[in-house]
Amino acid sequence: MKVDKKDLEKQQIELTVEISPEEMEQYLDLAAKKLSSEIEIKGFRKGKVPRDVLEAKLGKGRIFEEGANIAFMKTYRDVVLEQKLEVVGEPEVKVEKLAPENPFIYKAVVGILPEITLPEIGKTKVKRKEVKIDDKELKKSLDQLQKSRAKIKVVDREAKQGDQVEIDFKTFKGNVPVDKGESKNHPLTIGEGYFIPGFEEHLIDMKKGDKKEFNLEFPKDYHEKSLAGSEVLFKVEMKEIREQELPKLDDKFAKELGQFKDLKDLEDKIKENLKKEKEKKEEQRLEMEAVRALLKEIEMEVPDSLTKEEQKKMLQEMQNMVEGQGGKFDQYLESIKKTEEQLLESFSEQALERVKTGLLLREIAKEEKIEVGDAAVAAEIEKLSKAYQHNPEVMKQIQSDEYKEYTRGILQNREVFKLLKKKMVK
Repeated sequence: MKVDKKDLEKQQIELTVEISPEEMEQYLDLAAKKLSSEIEIKGFRKGKVPRDVLEAKLGKGRIFEEGANIAFMKTYRDVVLEQKLEVVGEPEVKVEKLAPENPFIYKAVVGILPEITLPEIGKTKVKRKEVKIDDKELKKSLDQLQKSRAKIKVVDREAKQGDQVEIDFKTFKGNVPVDKGESKNHPLTIGEGYFIPGFEEHLIDMKKGDKKEFNLEFPKDYHEKSLAGSEVLFKVEMKEIREQELPKLDDKFAKELGQFKDLKDLEDKIKENLKKEKEKKEEQRLEMEAVRALLKEIEMEVPDSLTKEEQKKMLQEMQNMVEGQGGKFDQYLESIKKTEEQLLESFSEQALERVKTGLLLREIAKEEKIEVGDAAVAAEIEKLSKAYQHNPEVMKQIQSDEYKEYTRGILQNREVFKLLKKKMVK
């Protein structure tokens, strides 16, 4: 077998592999054996059909095609191992020559991991921010708790700030109805600001059955370009008004939640939880700031195949999140006015950063000899197994070898982040 390696742009290489007619015989025999187990020929048992009989039945070309597939799968893997290549993604393969009594020649273009020269870790510093909880954050959490325990009742009066209402509305631009600009029994809470600025204020003082027309200008940065910066006429009818009767924030309210002695105890626990949440976010911010600081000092060319693979992964993550919340992905795409291809493309910059981050963490782990043993992986899998013990589908997934290796990578990255924070955080 002859192998020629050629370096290409963007961290890619081209492998030209030539397999002699003599070497091809073993792969043609394997191809014949495989095909003989798949077809029925009178007078022969499956898997026992001689090669010459198969060639007469199927033609030499069919045997050679199957033999070429087997030869590629075996020799490509051997070449990668022998030349100690760190390849990424699937290769693009082109058959150069495939004919009886001739060598089988193919070219494989594949991405390779870039070589990274690490800067001195610790030379650049990142600063930790002080975590504080202010009164506004506490009040917001208390307000949310209060609203979650509110009693809702239909009222016969003018609508006011904080009311939950249902409206019918139609939208017109230059006397022409706006596409998808109509809704019936549309629910909203006055004051939450989910509509364009000024819309909810026009609903105040309307009673059930009242109709109203008003003009508003859409924001210049509105996601629907045909409406951005345009003046639009709204025709609205009030269908129902519901009042939120909020419970009083006192010791009784706190005790009714079930686990608090009084209102102060509730406030203290909320502050504690808010602080923990902020501290966790600060740790994540420090980790990414440390990584970005290091990436600025590194020249790294990433294979396009890696970035594209990461973009696909991000698209799948987004779809899983939408469907996990009970939504439909096609409806989500419609709501953000993007096709799947446009959303995929919008991930390109973030995907590139994620790939670079992964390669950097991998190199640091290698340099610092950070390894995660099987015991640590098993302990992490055990934790997950307890959480999902009643879900056979998830249990099967987390017990797989692929998921164990994924977990090993996550644990290794945690250790790398610990090292970075120890050396780089002020």
